[in-house]
Amino acid sequence: MRYGIIFFIFFFSCSTGGDQKKPVADTVGNISSGSQRLMLYYPTDSTDKNGNKTYHTIPGVQLIQQNGKLFSTNSLNGKIVVSDFFFANCKGPCPRMTSQLARVQSAFAGNPDVKIISYTVDPDRDTAAALLEYAKRFNADSSQWKFVTGPKKKLYDLARYGFYMSVDSGDGGPDDFIHSDQVILVDRNAHIRGYYSGTDSVSIDTMISDIKTLLKQQ
Repeated sequence: MRYGIIFFIFFFSCSTGGDQKKPVADTVGNISSGSQRLMLYYPTDSTDKNGNKTYHTIPGVQLIQQNGKLFSTNSLNGKIVVSDFFFANCKGPCPRMTSQLARVQSAFAGNPDVKIISYTVDPDRDTAAALLEYAKRFNADSSQWKFVTGPKKKLYDLARYGFYMSVDSGDGGPDDFIHSDQVILVDRNAHIRGYYSGTDSVSIDTMISDIKTLLKQQ
């Protein structure tokens, strides 16, 4: 595999220890003065009907959004999606992450091709009603920004094996807990294209630039 440039991605997590899955990525697209870079993460061992390499995609799961209605990740097909995992009672990085995501919402306000999805890691307390109140605190536009809850194991499996978040291993049981400031960028084909520190405004600025690049691609 050729690399025109080496990229260093730093992952920040509130948890320590445990097995962390390291990302495998291909550099794709044009590099303009080193300022624009996107990757395709997690190549699979198979190829498509044309013999091209295939990549991991975010799986389809059904959960519940802040208005109490069903939410399917399949509804995001064809959209550029920014996702994070948080909990409403968090007193640490979560409010800062959500504030940064509010900046992303402002940057792409009214753009139907850009969606933000915030998945709770505390579904026992983060009911749809609780998520609705939290969303109001940050002026979230429900047509563009969903706050999502559901069965704990389903959410945790999605974080670990769908988004491959850099967190401790676990089984989604009562004692399992995920806490990370990672924000994940997914393209129109449900491919992971980047991980960013959700508490770092510079990192989010970079992601906003990367979203603009993806919007130009079909």
